[in-house]
Amino acid sequence: MLEDMERTTLTDRRAWLTDSVLLAVIPAMAYVLAFAFEYGYYFAYGFPQELISIDLNRVFVAGVIFLGGVLLLLVPATAVLALLPSEHPLTPAIAQAATFVLAYLVFLVYYWRFDMVAWFLGLLLLWHLGYKFGLPLLTQRGVHGYIQKFRRHAQRQQERTTVFRMALRMLGPTQGAIVVYFFVALVLAVSFGWSLAREQVYYFVVPGQPERVVLRIYGDSIILAPFDRHTRQILPEYTVLRRTIGAITLREERIGPLTVAR
Repeated sequence: MLEDMERTTLTDRRAWLTDSVLLAVIPAMAYVLAFAFEYGYYFAYGFPQELISIDLNRVFVAGVIFLGGVLLLLVPATAVLALLPSEHPLTPAIAQAATFVLAYLVFLVYYWRFDMVAWFLGLLLLWHLGYKFGLPLLTQRGVHGYIQKFRRHAQRQQERTTVFRMALRMLGPTQGAIVVYFFVALVLAVSFGWSLAREQVYYFVVPGQPERVVLRIYGDSIILAPFDRHTRQILPEYTVLRRTIGAITLREERIGPLTVAR
């Protein structure tokens, strides 16, 4: 990807998605990411998706995480490009690989588990590294020297028109990378929301008969559902309480993880 960005021409860089336009749409991106995170809770608990409400606090947090992730990708790439010889054909590919590996390691630290999502992203990273650095050895067997093989393979790739290269010409190299990262972050946001909901242990419980557990709080709305302590299952009967109607007693208890009864 960074190779394509380095090789875009001045004409290609006359993109319609300028930095000012990109800054203007970042709040919308943050809103979509916040909604995607809450959508993960909807997948886990099954309450009506129309109850999802996004406030400014959630948008702000999503925006900070998104911009932090963008910097996480751009800063290492810039540093590696500055340290390596600028004319070396492997420099863009090494910068790209270092950026993706670092991003994956940070993801594992933040995610704090190695489940199916981590396996999938790890295999995707290994496939990308093999495609980038191993494929030239197979496709350029008649060329002597790895650097020459890599350069010849890169030239062949540049001659092919791909959707990604067309997007780079329309958006611009840096802006295109941010848009690609946004769609990746969108998938991860849904996965994070679903995973946190599935593994949540402490819940707020509203005492009474039947006891009801707090699934999510959106502004003045509290989404509740009855649950079975013995089976640790949530019954799919959802109630919305308004905090403005009066005092509500909430008691935090270790009753999870909970699943929805089917």
